[in-house]
Amino acid sequence: MRYALALPLLLAAGPLLAQTLETPGYRIEIIDQCEEGTVGCDNMLYRGTSKKSGNTLELKGRQLMRLCADGVTPCHSLGYEFNNGDTRYFVGEDGHLSVTRGERTLVDQQGEWR
Repeated sequence: MRYALALPLLLAAGPLLAQTLETPGYRIEIIDQCEEGTVGCDNMLYRGTSKKSGNTLELKGRQLMRLCADGVTPCHSLGYEFNNGDTRYFVGEDGHLSVTRGERTLVDQQGEWR
């Protein structure tokens, strides 16, 4: 009976699409919290866990899109951007993790999507 009640709640919650990036130092989950079919979602969740310390950080952010030749239509996802104060986290579609503060690079790692 519990499962019969849980299924409608899960369906009503809407899709949560998650991707996981493994780099040498971090395990990063990127969770799309937008409605299905949304292009250029501005409601993304970054959940990064340090493999060294085990600490986890969650940030809200957005998907970055390259525009088509018309300069208006989004054509291709470049990756995801998250900010924590003056620190910028970028996770590229190619599996690149970059963490910068101003002009200083704090983390620059290549990973694989799982």
